[in-house]
Amino acid sequence: MRIRRPLYKTAGCSLAVCLLAGIAAACSGGEPSGQGAGGGGAKKGNPVTLKIELFDRGNTPPGAPPLTESHFVKYMQKNFGDPNNIKLEFVTVPRTEEVPKLNVLMSAGEAPDIIFTYSDPAVQNWIKQGGLTELNDLLNQYGPNLKKYLGDQLLAYGNFNGKQYTIPAKRIILASQTPIIRKDWLDKLGMQPPKTTDELYATLKAFKEKDPGGTGGKVIPYGIKYNNNLDPLIRSFWQKMSEEDYYALPDLMKPGNKDAYRFLNKLYNEGLISPDFALDKDGKKFQADLVNGLVGFTVTNTNEPVYFAYYSTMQKNVPGSELLPVDPFTNYEGKHPKATYHPLSAHIMIPKSSQRAVEAIKFLNWMSDYKIIFDLQNGTEGVTYKMGDDGIPVFLDTDEAKRIMYNYLDYSMLINGKDMGDPDKTLKANAADPKYKDFTMNSIKVGTQDGQLPPRFDRPIEAQIKYNQTLGDKSVEILVKTVTAKPADFDKLYDDMVNEYMKIGGKEVMDEQRKAYLEMKKK
Repeated sequence: MRIRRPLYKTAGCSLAVCLLAGIAAACSGGEPSGQGAGGGGAKKGNPVTLKIELFDRGNTPPGAPPLTESHFVKYMQKNFGDPNNIKLEFVTVPRTEEVPKLNVLMSAGEAPDIIFTYSDPAVQNWIKQGGLTELNDLLNQYGPNLKKYLGDQLLAYGNFNGKQYTIPAKRIILASQTPIIRKDWLDKLGMQPPKTTDELYATLKAFKEKDPGGTGGKVIPYGIKYNNNLDPLIRSFWQKMSEEDYYALPDLMKPGNKDAYRFLNKLYNEGLISPDFALDKDGKKFQADLVNGLVGFTVTNTNEPVYFAYYSTMQKNVPGSELLPVDPFTNYEGKHPKATYHPLSAHIMIPKSSQRAVEAIKFLNWMSDYKIIFDLQNGTEGVTYKMGDDGIPVFLDTDEAKRIMYNYLDYSMLINGKDMGDPDKTLKANAADPKYKDFTMNSIKVGTQDGQLPPRFDRPIEAQIKYNQTLGDKSVEILVKTVTAKPADFDKLYDDMVNEYMKIGGKEVMDEQRKAYLEMKKK
């Protein structure tokens, strides 16, 4: 079999799962409350409640309703809930604490009827513990449109040992992270956008010394967000290795990873990166620094500056500010490697403890209609968008529209990105904001350049499940302590801490992943 060139997220990025002591295994299913959106009329009587997870990103704009009372919640209640005699109840989970919070709810048998996560280890753990509902029969009976919308290839991502345990959401844009820089700062200094790591370093030094943004000494040349936006930098330091080692080695052991951490240590000690990054676990300080115009260069999710209004808020706070996607991190081949996504986005699941599995599948089946998708991703014509001549909706730049549309993509949980049902229109729709269209298209292009897909094993990695939380905590500790160490202490500290990492489970994970890779190659 052909195996794609792999990637791992930076140390600690994908290791955030708490191990479950046990999961309630009450029977799932239950009788449907009514046929409504699935055909026929709803049964009379008291409505049943369907609970649905919803991310709380901590960015609700002033004057906006709570996430659980938004325009989109009301739309779903009116168009799906009421016809089916179902009360929709959205349960918010902090985005930055998603897996630990879900683990607690799962262990107590109190998780919402529909949950989702981006964490493969979390999914594998819940399957191993018997905590998820098998979906094959439910999808066949209640989800024909859902199956058609996602397709067999995407659904296969949620099939484990021949059984469908998750519904993989569709990812529209495969670009993951894009470096961005303050173009107005470059212009003030008469500098060109950096094209190599060395040029970036010189640019950061100039930002620090000359403070082109006039921040009064508050300038942050390179804004980093705890430990989850360092991938392009770290990946660019990795040296040539076999495909087997890409799959097997922890990031901390990959050749060149130590040099990447050493470079970060240099930047930290020279005052070129966020000084308090280790304390900014929820990323709120990073967001505030960015939108207040203190950050000269950073890396964000490819669509994040526009979708989460970082860019527009920054321009409101700092008139004349301008962001530009750049691609400076350069590896030994002269390429600019960075992580990209699989077509899979989040795993959508129904806990075994749920009594509303039928209603959950009916809800997702209803959502898979393009008319519903369009409404959930665009709002109301004349209020939140106007239709362009090319048939692409364009968001209105009004306070009312912003209060309605904040975090709008979280409600259409089957899709990550905007889906117009047509490839050309879909691409245009993901850059629909005319003010930021060029920025968005450029960001997608840069975020895709030299992208590398994550490795995917055809089986759970038991050691990863067992040691996930322990190794995740240790990897974050290694990042923070080595990056903030005195330069003279760096080498010994890195080696000692990585050796400890390997002793507390890292070696077992590495050995099992190597074994799984070799067995996959034989197929």
